[in-house]
Amino acid sequence: MRDGFRTLASATACVAAIGASVAGCGAASISESSTCRQFLAASPQDQQTLVSQLAGKYQKPDYATPLGQPEVPYYCASHPDMTLKQFFEVATG
Repeated sequence: MRDGFRTLASATACVAAIGASVAGCGAASISESSTCRQFLAASPQDQQTLVSQLAGKYQKPDYATPLGQPEVPYYCASHPDMTLKQFFEVATG
């Protein structure tokens, strides 16, 4: 019984360590200087947060709406080397 507990504890520790390392990998933040490729690799939550921030900064309120936010990843899929700053400078909305 003691060996079973040790095995369970070891497995739990491994899962926790893997979870922490994966969370650490995703912690790299994106910014307006990030490329569309980097933006698309970020979590949906990070994407949404950044789009909302940049929509306010560049006075493009349409991109902060639920209908406007998907426009950024849609455009980025075809322009992976463009930065988000470049996108918001030329975006209409």
